[in-house]
Amino acid sequence: MTTETTGNNMRWWCGVADLAGVSLEEAALGLERIHLSIADETFNVLEVIPVTRPVSRPVRLMHHGISRISYRSVALLGRGLNAAAGLGLQSRP
Repeated sequence: MTTETTGNNMRWWCGVADLAGVSLEEAALGLERIHLSIADETFNVLEVIPVTRPVSRPVRLMHHGISRISYRSVALLGRGLNAAAGLGLQSRP
């Protein structure tokens, strides 16, 4: 394998990593919005029922906090993959 072929192969893989990183970040943030939106529908119903009203708000806050941490951790992983791909592309001529 020549140096030129190896360089092009590395650029291709960095491009794949770049695309995967952006896709992962955007998918995680999109799924977070969908998840929280669906959960809000349920929590809104629980908020109307007198028996469940006192615990509905704290459970919603915990659920949303845990969900945000989870989805944003995955998005951060995607951003890191994207940054690593960018560094790989910059180091290549």
